[in-house]
Amino acid sequence: MKHLRVINSILKDKPDYYALYSTAFINQLESADVRYKTVEQYDKDTLKKLILLGVKTVVAIESRKKDKDSLTLLFSIISFVNSLMELLTPREFETIFPIDKVYDGERWEMKDYFYTRKYIEEFGIDKIIGKDIDEFLWEYSNWTIGFYLVEQTGVASDLRKLETGKGIMEEFLEEQGGPTYSMYEGVDGKQYIENRQTGEVSEVKKPRPRYLRVVENEK
Repeated sequence: MKHLRVINSILKDKPDYYALYSTAFINQLESADVRYKTVEQYDKDTLKKLILLGVKTVVAIESRKKDKDSLTLLFSIISFVNSLMELLTPREFETIFPIDKVYDGERWEMKDYFYTRKYIEEFGIDKIIGKDIDEFLWEYSNWTIGFYLVEQTGVASDLRKLETGKGIMEEFLEEQGGPTYSMYEGVDGKQYIENRQTGEVSEVKKPRPRYLRVVENEK
């Protein structure tokens, strides 16, 4: 008879990408501050390095602190990186973050290579992005930029929640008449999620850690 049992496999340490990228970002920024008085004077190579390292730093944050000081600092970093992106043209931006080679976006009603290429052609491939940076990033098809935007939206939402008690998505859903949820920890140590409209409560089921694996035990 076969029985299944769970055993612990070897848990490998992974690099602290946030520490690596943030350190490199700060070093590059300090070096630039020595050579230039303003960001507008940065040469293109310096701009591209700072943008790449800044985006990688933000994306590498697996969990962010929810206190106001930490969120404000992270939002300041994102705002600074976006201000650097404003100084580039789409052609220059693409050398840092190439458009994803995904070509079936129309079928799935999502952004793809052709969608982004068309947007850039209409925008102007050699036109400075400037204050259109927010729209440009949302229209751009690149996985790293996608994760960066998710983090950017999350930070802005967390800051909004500290001020109003509700995040950006919660406010939007309430305006649209959709349900919103709250998560809390019970006295039993388990996490629960509550539907704010109906009061319905359900336990949060956590997935098994990746380093636990199931093996067959023959008897």
